[in-house]
This record gives sequence, C-alpha cells and structure tokens, in this order.
Amino acid sequence: MSSMIQRLIGIVQVAGGFWGLFELTGRALLVREPLWLALLLLGALLFLLTLLAGVWLIAGDARGRTWSQWLQLAQAPILGTPWLSYGWHAGAVAAFGIARHGHWSFGVRVPDIGWQLYFGAGAHWFFGINFLALVFFLLLKLGRR
Repeated sequence: MSSMIQRLIGIVQVAGGFWGLFELTGRALLVREPLWLALLLLGALLFLLTLLAGVWLIAGDARGRTWSQWLQLAQAPILGTPWLSYGWHAGAVAAFGIARHGHWSFGVRVPDIGWQLYFGAGAHWFFGINFLALVFFLLLKLGRR
C-alpha cells in the first residue's frame, strides 16, 4: 500500500480519536448514572485506541495497521433495534442506511465523530453501513500483501 494512503488514514484516525476522546471525556464528567458513564468511558477508550493506532500507522509500525484494521471494521456497522443501538465513527463517515418501512438515508460528514451504544433505547429498526470505514479497512487489508 502506498505510504501516502496509510498516512492519510492515520491522520484521520488521530484527528478523530483525539476529538472523540475529548468529547466523550467531557460528557462523562457530567453523567451521574453508572451505566451511561460506563458506556461513555467505553467509547472514550475506543477513541483512545483509534488515536494510538493512528500514531502507529503514521510511524509505519505493523501494530498500527493491525489495530487500525480492527478499529475500522468496528466502525462499519450501524444498527438500530428496539433492544440495541450501535454506531461509531472517528474522523469521518460516509454511510448508507435503510429503516424498517423502506426509508433510506445517505450521509457524508468530514470531519465528524459519533458514538452511540444504547440498550433498550430504540423503537425503530435501522440497518446501515459506513462505507468509508469499509474502504479504509480494505485498503489496510490489501496493503499487507
């Protein structure tokens, strides 16, 4: 893989990881419920790992490519059900989704971060995919060969 593409992915990860870590840590300081605090801290940990993997990726460390692949893959699915809602992106998003009654949406946001993990919070069905995370995952995966 071109080192320029690897560095670009690393820069997006570092920026998104730093922004997300800052944002969720600030929110966690205001939350009093233990479950919400734990979910925010889990998100902050994921953003911290993304930041670290981005630094490793820019430095050319093999750990950066491995960690970045897994973290990009974790950003690909977007799910909303009456029992569980999940969505996460660090740095940028280009997503397509379909709701239960055939409504669909497409959105691109650069720069952007998002963290959503709720249990039993939704009333609607929604399935989506973050194509940008999937493309980054494939670029990192194919670049290994």
